Amino acid sequence: MKKSLIALAALAAVTAASAQSSVTVSGALVLAVGSTEIGTASSDLQIVRQTGNIGFDGTEDLGGGLKASFRLQSAIGAVATTDTTTSIAANRTILGDRGAYVSLSGGFGGVLVGRANTSVRNQMGIADVSGLPVVSGLSASSSAATTTADNGVYVNGGSDANARVIYGDTYANQVAYSTPTISGFSASIGIVPSQTVSTGVGDNSITKDTASYTLNYSNGPLNASYNFTDSQTGANPYKQTTVVASYDLGVMKLGAAHQSIRAAGTDVSPGNGTMLTANVPVGPGAFGLGYGRRTATSQTSASFGDDVKQVFVGYKYNLSKRTAISATYNNIDRTGTTTDVKETHILVGHSF
Repeated sequence: MKKSLIALAALAAVTAASAQSSVTVSGALVLAVGSTEIGTASSDLQIVRQTGNIGFDGTEDLGGGLKASFRLQSAIGAVATTDTTTSIAANRTILGDRGAYVSLSGGFGGVLVGRANTSVRNQMGIADVSGLPVVSGLSASSSAATTTADNGVYVNGGSDANARVIYGDTYANQVAYSTPTISGFSASIGIVPSQTVSTGVGDNSITKDTASYTLNYSNGPLNASYNFTDSQTGANPYKQTTVVASYDLGVMKLGAAHQSIRAAGTDVSPGNGTMLTANVPVGPGAFGLGYGRRTATSQTSASFGDDVKQVFVGYKYNLSKRTAISATYNNIDRTGTTTDVKETHILVGHSF
């Protein structure tokens, strides 16, 4: 009897310890069939937008309201290939290329260290409510794909990674702190180290860190966020202000983003970006649409975005909570260039 009690106690201890930590697997995969036009070049029917991701998330309850977490997220099929005969399996998946961080959270808020979304990336999740699998919003070197109209990979206009409305690096190694949410308000600050060893002569434009400050508000149908990013690293330092909001009216949801960038050390703005989106539920799915415009001066347009307009529209039909079919049209008009982009796609996506 005593041995049985000891065995039951040991089993209960193991069960309790196991319940304190968990790991989940999630992800998504989107494949599309359609045609793409770049300037005067156009493709026939092709498999396009071979994109997706897989993520591993773990959480351990440390007791006293303290939790430790980690995330590893990797892109699937995100690397371009110029071979039209190869499938998505030929594209490399690098473990942790989209996210690799650890965090500690509790009543004090949360601290994160590693590769994770920047604040502007998170803001676009608020602003773009269209629900469509259309690349919109962000422009950055990490969003570049290819410009060949016949290689089956999403086109990023004219070999220019800045052919988007809102500028913002997608991922970066960073140290970030976020406050607890109080009456719908929360704030965060992130520091992105330059990852460059000092030469001993002090900080310069190459070795300075980037700082990001964000204020968020979420209450009922309203979500809003303000971010100021001071990027002093690299050859083109800049200061950037981004404001986004979304509101759920019930019959439809509206989203908006506005951004202003100026080169560091000057009062001259190299451009402003504005994006408006909407989502209108109809039947088992929803219509989505969006319009964006970025105006850029010749001073720094090559660094912080083109003079570009984007219009997209489509319908997303939900087959289930995790699987959907979308029909989309996306038009990127790059002023002063011959590499405008037009996409007409049918996409099938599944999340898990």
